[in-house]
Amino acid sequence: MNVLQRIFTWLLGPGVERESREWKYECSQCGHRESVWERGGIRYKASGEKSYRGRCPACGHVGKRWLRRSP
Repeated sequence: MNVLQRIFTWLLGPGVERESREWKYECSQCGHRESVWERGGIRYKASGEKSYRGRCPACGHVGKRWLRRSP
């Protein structure tokens, strides 16, 4: 857990971690998924889907990566 994650968890409670783990980045090429929390990010009280351009750690493909919530 990085410093920012510790601060938000201390301020808002353990729900921050739980909800951030539900949000996953998904590669459009190979389907690899990883949570926002594992990448060092925070996503709390959010809705909707977003797409980002980035590199997939599994296949190395540079392109669109979807950010979706999966309980």
